[in-house]
Amino acid sequence: MSSPAYYRIALDVMGGDHGPRVTLAGAAMALGAIKDLYLLLVGDQGVIESMLAEAGIVGELYGRTKVVHAASVVSMNDKATCILREKKDSSIRAAAECVASKEAHGMVSMGHTGAAMVASMMVLGTLPDVNRPCLATVLPSLSGKPTVLLDVGANVDCKAEHIAQFALMGAVYAEEVLGTKEPKIGILSVGEEDGKGSEVTKSASQILRGQDINFAGNAEGRDIWNGRFDVVACDGFVGNVVLKTSEALAEGIIKGLKDSIMGSLTSRVGGLLVKPAMRKFYKKLDYAEYGGAPLLGVQGISIIGHGRSDARAVSAAIRVAIRGAKGDINGRIQQRMNQMAANKAEVTLQ
Repeated sequence: MSSPAYYRIALDVMGGDHGPRVTLAGAAMALGAIKDLYLLLVGDQGVIESMLAEAGIVGELYGRTKVVHAASVVSMNDKATCILREKKDSSIRAAAECVASKEAHGMVSMGHTGAAMVASMMVLGTLPDVNRPCLATVLPSLSGKPTVLLDVGANVDCKAEHIAQFALMGAVYAEEVLGTKEPKIGILSVGEEDGKGSEVTKSASQILRGQDINFAGNAEGRDIWNGRFDVVACDGFVGNVVLKTSEALAEGIIKGLKDSIMGSLTSRVGGLLVKPAMRKFYKKLDYAEYGGAPLLGVQGISIIGHGRSDARAVSAAIRVAIRGAKGDINGRIQQRMNQMAANKAEVTLQ
């Protein structure tokens, strides 16, 4: 099958803490860098059209866009389920409907995370044999290569089969989007020995040992950061705690370093010498480098970005959506699920 001339991504322009101006700036960056990108700009048509020129979406870039009107916006104070009734005409739901109708290959939103997940799961639906879609995130490691951690909040209570499926979907994402060959997969636990962990994690490990993957057993918390594993799977409760703690720790480290450097004239002079190294260090910790978090297991590409995303992060999230479409991650996930279903009869759950 030949590749399409353009990969079409529906962008929720109204989402995010910084509003349409920053989102459109990110859209312009992505259009300029990705020549086979076509953007459906979803949101208030009047607002969007009044800002296109300011954002630099003119000429050839403008020719690769289409404004899709959506009358309402999901605020951070709204319930995630508001897109099902009160705000059926919201930009988040409209973006999902673009994917469901096949007008777009995927969607990107920097808006309400819960609403974006509800829209993706309820409007797009899940892939066959996927029990629960999961939210993944990409974290930096000391080895220089990223680690995929999932689930990070979509599913709080999980069975062993759910976590095993998260691991398989994370492996596909690592292969097709991050370019990791034969990703090393682990189950997050309290010790590296096979006998450590809860009954759920031990059963998830047993399921994964029966799959044709590079499964390496238990991963401890430190292994998320030392590069020992490429994919680490856990339930959404644990994953969300790890993610939020990691974000706060990274911000604290950066702030502490800046405060120390600015503490005296001597340290400020020294700070000028280490500034290039500091920039490189900050880049490793910056979520904008990896765009947004993919919701894996839904029918279509769904990338959910950080509410604080700047234009660079928006552009990166769009790029991630394109990579997912080009790598056919849903087709690959479906293959993994089919293999897992075929092996299910041979697996004895504890």
